[in-house]
Amino acid sequence: MTKNLIVSTADKNYEHLLIELYHSQTNLEDYDFAVFDCGMSDECKDFLIKKNVQFVNPEWEVKLPSIKIRGREYLKSSFSKFYMQEYFPGYENYVWLDSDTWVNCKKTFSLYELGAEKKGFAICPQVDRASPSLLSIKWLFNFPLKINSINYKNISRSVSKSLGKKYAGYYTLNGGCFSYNSKFSDIKIIRKNLINSSKKGRIFGTDQVALALSMFEDQLEFELLPSFCNWICEHHLPVYCEDKNKFVEPYLPNNNIAVIHLAGLDNERKNSNVFHEISTLKGHKIKKSLRYKI
Repeated sequence: MTKNLIVSTADKNYEHLLIELYHSQTNLEDYDFAVFDCGMSDECKDFLIKKNVQFVNPEWEVKLPSIKIRGREYLKSSFSKFYMQEYFPGYENYVWLDSDTWVNCKKTFSLYELGAEKKGFAICPQVDRASPSLLSIKWLFNFPLKINSINYKNISRSVSKSLGKKYAGYYTLNGGCFSYNSKFSDIKIIRKNLINSSKKGRIFGTDQVALALSMFEDQLEFELLPSFCNWICEHHLPVYCEDKNKFVEPYLPNNNIAVIHLAGLDNERKNSNVFHEISTLKGHKIKKSLRYKI
């Protein structure tokens, strides 16, 4: 049995990105690939079958009223990503990757495996020297009229305003990429927080609320990976190394980026012909897509 498993998800709207993610990780050693089918086309399923990729249609791990779901089956993954070992048993480490990500550097990507083995759970805080903003403040003369952040908004809606205020200034744990070890017993605490955070607010973002409460309120000790393990291009474009043919972080020491993440970039996710002006380490400017090229 292969040691590690990468799991992602897709419906018809994101399956083209899922295929790119699959191709980007094929050179990883000791990794299998699996998919939660949340509405993929028959064509995509046929592709996965031919590649011996495992896929299942997940259940709603948290029972929610249909009026809250409104037919959006793809939201199952907000919960099922924390049940990967139940759906795909037999692996030591599980890595979750959203379908709008792809693996840019396999050596840097190995930090997810090392982090899972060291602390049981590894994830990137959504904070970096290239992305300095943690919250927004609206001022009325010299007084803050409104203070807002991802944690404040999501936790206030899902659990309580008091907890939202308590963690308003804390960084977000990005639920688009993380890993955990099959022996990580504290996954039950994250699952508990999933249930609690799904009762009131939106389904979307429930996973990040659960992660925040697990780390900050329940004080779970995660292995916190550097942001170049999950580079959110919406916040700051990466730089390109022409010699290595890889995206790297924009500041010294210009580490290779493990995972390129297209969260928030709707045009790029829909169209592979969107090009950006990317700086290179040699001081050039090139036109380049952020998508993985098959």
